[in-house]
Amino acid sequence: MSLAVARKWGALTVFVAQNAGVVLIMRYSRIMPGAPYSSRVAVLAQECTKLPICSLFFAIESGGILAGVRALKDDLANNSIEWLQLGVPAFLYTLQNNALFIGLTNLEAAIAHVTYQTKILFTALFSICMLGKQLGRTQWLGLLMLVLGVVCVQGLLDQLLATRSVPPTSSPALPSRNGRRHKPASRMLEEEISEDFFPEDQWARMLAEAAGGSALVGMMAMLTASVCTSFASVYFEKMLKGSRKPSLWLRNIQLATYSGSIAYVTVLFEDDPLRATEGWLHGFTAITWGVVGMNVLGGLLVAVTIKYADNIVRGFAQAVAIIFGAIGSYFLFDFHFTASFMFGVLFVIAAILLYGGAIDPSELCSRLAQSVFPSRAKEGDDEVALIMERDGVPTPPLACSASLAIAQQQKKGEP
Repeated sequence: MSLAVARKWGALTVFVAQNAGVVLIMRYSRIMPGAPYSSRVAVLAQECTKLPICSLFFAIESGGILAGVRALKDDLANNSIEWLQLGVPAFLYTLQNNALFIGLTNLEAAIAHVTYQTKILFTALFSICMLGKQLGRTQWLGLLMLVLGVVCVQGLLDQLLATRSVPPTSSPALPSRNGRRHKPASRMLEEEISEDFFPEDQWARMLAEAAGGSALVGMMAMLTASVCTSFASVYFEKMLKGSRKPSLWLRNIQLATYSGSIAYVTVLFEDDPLRATEGWLHGFTAITWGVVGMNVLGGLLVAVTIKYADNIVRGFAQAVAIIFGAIGSYFLFDFHFTASFMFGVLFVIAAILLYGGAIDPSELCSRLAQSVFPSRAKEGDDEVALIMERDGVPTPPLACSASLAIAQQQKKGEP
């Protein structure tokens, strides 16, 4: 395996782990026993951690600390308008981070993760309106499946089937002859690290209370996060379209500077009586710092995945992350899959692959026709080749084998 391939798959492996892990650890940090922490302070901590890391990489890229400082000063002096324009996406990214905490406080991690994929839909719509982007039929099909998938994940299919009442934020347990199917790993973790032993019924009540959060609030928060990140990314693309392309680390420095300042202001306006007596970091634990670290890692991974992987491969990685996130929710939070949820996940994964170009429906039809009607598909392709050769048109790919095979069946009177 070459070094480039190893880097590519290494980056994608970390990408999958981060995407699946961040929603799980954020969800756990919001429902675990103990004093709650301020999500606004957590967002501020993320930006304060990201800024020095990006500055370090920018200094290395520039050839040293002094060279990096000079490059930063020159860019600020020569492109001050651009720096001001970056305040818009920075504000939206800060709002997005806060909305994610609200969403994962009120929704199951698996449901929130799938719902957050609506950012693909909003990005497409903003790209059409702001950039004049044209979408193909396959991409529109992907967006339609994305909407259907998100609707199914919310439990609508179960409600339509009317088989049983489904809580909006937690899937009901599937029937089991032996009672509870497994002990959540989050419960076992608490038994290991906590000096205060929580009885099984108390832990079950805690999970039930967490599952009883406002589904509407959680849903709206995740949609808000999707809209914010989508508009910010399209605005960012429009702002830089046709202009210079500076270092990605410089862009991260600019965004972290603005986002950190905005996050600091939001903390000042937060009504938190415990801050005066216990400090800004009250409620912070190792899990909380893990949340901060995972979010910082996600921001840094953007640069790595863009460099080493294309959109199709990232789409596959995103689909795998959804699967691992759902499995993690099962083991950590006793989340049980319903038919509606599983159909929704399949729809969303298919939508990601369709929109990213990883799946070509015409090619799938062609391969299916060749496997079902191998001889007729070959005859159909030969017929197309003769017609195109007669008309002086290059021979097309095997994309119409299915329709030709069916047409030949009808012509011969076969069923």
